[in-house]
Amino acid sequence: MTSAPSVQASSTPAVSTARLLSARRWMTAGLIVSILGTRLVEGGSDGLVALGVLPLLWVSVLTTFGELVSFASPLIARLTARFSPARVLVASDLAEALLSGVALVALLTVPGGTLPVLIVYLLLAAVFPAVTDVVEEFYGQQLAQVDVKQALTFNASVYSALAFVGIVIAMPLGNLLAGVSITVLIAGNLVLSALGTLLRLVSSRTVVTAPAIDQDLEDFGVLGERMTVRAFLRDLWATGAASPLFSFLLQVGGTIGGVFVYLAIAQKAPVDPSVALASVIAMFGIGATIGPWVGRALSSRGDIRRLVWLVLVATVAFLLVVAGLLSVVDAAALWWTGLAYALVLGILSRTRAVLTTTLRQQDYRGTRFARIMSWSFAATALGAVAGSWLALGLKPTQHPSLALLVQAGFIVLALVLLAVRVPTDSAPENAPAR
Repeated sequence: MTSAPSVQASSTPAVSTARLLSARRWMTAGLIVSILGTRLVEGGSDGLVALGVLPLLWVSVLTTFGELVSFASPLIARLTARFSPARVLVASDLAEALLSGVALVALLTVPGGTLPVLIVYLLLAAVFPAVTDVVEEFYGQQLAQVDVKQALTFNASVYSALAFVGIVIAMPLGNLLAGVSITVLIAGNLVLSALGTLLRLVSSRTVVTAPAIDQDLEDFGVLGERMTVRAFLRDLWATGAASPLFSFLLQVGGTIGGVFVYLAIAQKAPVDPSVALASVIAMFGIGATIGPWVGRALSSRGDIRRLVWLVLVATVAFLLVVAGLLSVVDAAALWWTGLAYALVLGILSRTRAVLTTTLRQQDYRGTRFARIMSWSFAATALGAVAGSWLALGLKPTQHPSLALLVQAGFIVLALVLLAVRVPTDSAPENAPAR
């Protein structure tokens, strides 16, 4: 029986483009189904708060817990880098399906235990997105080492699916199912996680992906072993768009100019505020669905690093224009301006995201890639928390123009980081394979 070919960046890949394409498509299909289940539960959680089943405090508790798990991305990377990314994704979906199965049994057999079972289930389910975010990038990085175009397409599929399937479809559906039955909500995630497991299993058997640490050429130590402060600061400061500090700055700005500005727009809308907010978020979701494919199309027209620079400059210019408009237009025009803002911001932010993700996967390998990528996820989580607290002082719902100016300022700081980037070939870990 012939075994599946292996994708290893440290050697010449013995895998055809057609087989790699097939594996990527199966993995993307598994991703979409898995996202449906995850976002279904997240939407259901919000719906249960709206129905009064869970207190309003639960929103903050679950969000904080999720960000803390994301902040542990370096630890997640350390634990998962020893294994095949595709197989870890299979195991993650299988574990989520098993968790849903246990929760269903508990709901049906423990009288009066609905609330504690639900709380424990939602907290444990929040762990899986953080794990899959890290491992999906390990998988994309292996594609990038073989074929950057394949990685770009995979990353575009990931970001686009996260936006459309997650925000536009699954979360609203979860809201509805929460009002029907908690059992139906969890059963839906069970079925989707099980299907995702099967689809990812097909992908993992089509092309075998090697553990990330197998890519190290000179350093065969385990991921996460002690490193010098100088090496850490180099990765933090001088790795350009891959830098964790770059991710932190963009997330702080994005949080300030995101949902808080959406709330300001919704408050001035000519329709019910809840409907208005849902409409603005949906517009962002549509833009975020389009953006990754814009990034994929732009990649054929120039160097990815230069494209990241241009997209950020365009974002700054756009924010300045919108900030000016929001300060002078009347309420009716502000509503339409806000919808356009959410749509275009979704396109620009996700165009930049897919380009920077692919750039990171292309430029770095082995333990250094895992270190930079995982700390970037941790920095993003920290940026979300910092941006939320900073926004409280800026009062963005009252002064949305100020919020957009502050967001533009953080993007300018991120552009400074791009200017001080150290070439990757200066680091032994990134030397080309022989």
